[in-house]
Amino acid sequence: MNIAQKEYGSRHHLSNPANAFRHAFWVILIVKKNLKWRNNEEKAKAWAITFTDWHEDFSPNVALERAMDLHNNEMGIVFFEGIKNKNEAEIISFLKQKASEAIKIESVEEMENIKNTLIYISN
Repeated sequence: MNIAQKEYGSRHHLSNPANAFRHAFWVILIVKKNLKWRNNEEKAKAWAITFTDWHEDFSPNVALERAMDLHNNEMGIVFFEGIKNKNEAEIISFLKQKASEAIKIESVEEMENIKNTLIYISN
């Protein structure tokens, strides 16, 4: 939250590219922290998704916002493979670039064809 606030101000609380950054970054940080205690990348990724999916159930949004958050959480897992050996500043830079390339969606159905890209609902 602090890093998202530093990078984007309070904009990361909206359904925009800054929010997409925050979700993907959160998942990556969870995986990296888990790897310090478990030397099993697949289990660390599974735990990150389990926890972040639970968060979406615990703190529910409307269907489109929930789908967006779940998608962006999953993108954190997808991106992790290419950045797992990067330092925090490099990860932030990478994700900020991905956020700048995020695709705006208007329906859950649109997400079916979007792979390897962050998504958002509003600017």
